Amino acid sequence: MHPPLGSPSPADAGPTFRAVLKSRRFLRVAHRGASAYAPENTLEAFELAIAQGAEVLELDVHLTRDNEVVVIHDARVDRTTDGRGEVQAMTLAEIKALDAGGWFGERWRDVHIPTLREVLERFAGQAWIDIELKAGIAMSFPSRPSAPPPVHDALPGVSTTLAQMRGSLMAEDPTVTIPLAGRVLEVMEQTGALLRGVISGFGAVALAWIRAARPDVPTQWAVVSTDVADDAAFASRAGFDVLSPQAYAATERNVSRAHDAGLAVHICAGDSEETMARLISLGVDAVKTGRPDRLRALLSALGRA
Repeated sequence: MHPPLGSPSPADAGPTFRAVLKSRRFLRVAHRGASAYAPENTLEAFELAIAQGAEVLELDVHLTRDNEVVVIHDARVDRTTDGRGEVQAMTLAEIKALDAGGWFGERWRDVHIPTLREVLERFAGQAWIDIELKAGIAMSFPSRPSAPPPVHDALPGVSTTLAQMRGSLMAEDPTVTIPLAGRVLEVMEQTGALLRGVISGFGAVALAWIRAARPDVPTQWAVVSTDVADDAAFASRAGFDVLSPQAYAATERNVSRAHDAGLAVHICAGDSEETMARLISLGVDAVKTGRPDRLRALLSALGRA
């Protein structure tokens, strides 16, 4: 796969997301949209998130059988639709035929899974977009570490060292993550949203490929370590922009290590206001939550609205 060619469209004029990330101003991120109130990863959840004050819409993507980028968290459609099966085994038409709202409540019936293109065309002018690459990542166990997947030598800036960094906990299949990353970049470019988003994920190989293909597009590395010293050092060397540890790893020391390495720190708080408050007090640069209204109210109470 070759890096997308061309220059950003006029829609990319003005501040880029990378400039915002480097400014370290605090960002309110809607995790899968306002997912506490509407079916996750749907246009309805994103619309509500913006109404509730979200500045960034976080979403998850997979590829369909016919190579379309769709917005859904799981590798299978079972949990959040009335269908069954793997996203990668279904066509876009089959995905679009599913009801993606009824599971959340009767009022949400006939809500559908959006494509990334639909989300960007509708919302990239209103909010920044955090696009997480979900396909091609699997949890393994330290007692039985996965062998790092092979990485094609022809990919500039990518080496097997990247895969080895996370082989023991988060196994990445670059034959899945890199094609997905390439399609995401294509859709971002076609919709004029290249500089309006950050591409995220646990897969360091795909993120390094993005850095080589489009160094102007920010990258965010999700990590599972309790001590992020090595992660922060590696992410800095790799040229990533954001480190995203888990909430259990949110400590003053870890946040400082990431900041000292030149990285912004974005962490998911879930729907817990207590966790939101703790993350804010630690000096993180963004909190991700399915309740952006509560995050906004909390910041207001702290005099940070």
